Amino acid sequence: MSRLRVLVFMGGFSTEHDVSVVSGTGIVRAMDPQKYNIHPVLIEKNGTWIWSSRELSPYQKENFSLNYFHSLDGKSACKKRVPALSELPDCDLVFLALHGKWGEDGHVQALLEHWDMPYTGCGVLASALAMDKIKTKEIYQINGISTPDYEVLHKDSFSGDQLVSVADRLGYPLVIKDPLGGSSLGIGIAANLEEAGTICSSLFNNTKVLLCEKFIKGREASCGYIEGEKPVPPTELRMTTREYFDFDAKYNGECREITPAEFPEPLTREIQELVKKAHLALGCDVYSRTDVLIDKQSKIWAIETNTLPGFTPTSLLPQQAACNGISYSQLIDLIIEKSLKVKR
Repeated sequence: MSRLRVLVFMGGFSTEHDVSVVSGTGIVRAMDPQKYNIHPVLIEKNGTWIWSSRELSPYQKENFSLNYFHSLDGKSACKKRVPALSELPDCDLVFLALHGKWGEDGHVQALLEHWDMPYTGCGVLASALAMDKIKTKEIYQINGISTPDYEVLHKDSFSGDQLVSVADRLGYPLVIKDPLGGSSLGIGIAANLEEAGTICSSLFNNTKVLLCEKFIKGREASCGYIEGEKPVPPTELRMTTREYFDFDAKYNGECREITPAEFPEPLTREIQELVKKAHLALGCDVYSRTDVLIDKQSKIWAIETNTLPGFTPTSLLPQQAACNGISYSQLIDLIIEKSLKVKR
């Protein structure tokens, strides 16, 4: 049986560039060279694409790191700023290890479809909708999925009186987010009007729209969904030194990730059902991961759905799959297999 030629896209233009490189590195190292002809592709923050026309050698695969791209030389080395995708090596599939803006929001998916290149995960529309937390919440509500009450603030019409009105309706603490932010970046929780104003001023430097959300006090959890597979267990996110699951909690060890979560079985099933419902409502393909809050009355509130969740060997979805007996390498195989069957 011939091997599949797979391009692994990593990096990207977003603030999640470094996280994406870690995901891509884990994927490359775990891919079975007996099944795949592997070509890593780095997209640098400045828009430069780096790749080689040669597949990885066994040694390069086992020891793959960011240094690989910087060590490329000779005729096989390619380094171009925003190349046409037709310049990349022919492939059977692109494995997307990208996160955040441009990589996860439908842009690269649209480019790949234009060049008729199959890729992993969700399509253009689902990627764009899920990346925008406001649109996500609208779709949740239409489909009967509970999500915290919210208001939208626009930079062009923003005023102190408007912020007072929003806070009066939603109360304090008040969650304020960049609706297109990723990896728990671009978020703040205000305890009073002064803090809310400061957070808004800071976030408006990078966006024209802000999402203000009612604070739900309770437990935080996240649960993946893989189409056609046994439901994976949720992960509970217990903060140690942080107030909520922000970037530092996620990547700097300031949160305990308990997989499977120590929830009663009925609550676990309810989370799994909600996660599947969110996946289908947004029109996702293959896999996704949805973050939720559980309040003191055990009501589950959907917060957001990730269409390209973190994919390091210790990321949440690989942890959850492992509980069902699916190893990291097997999860990669599953996603490739299922993605090749998607009709774009």
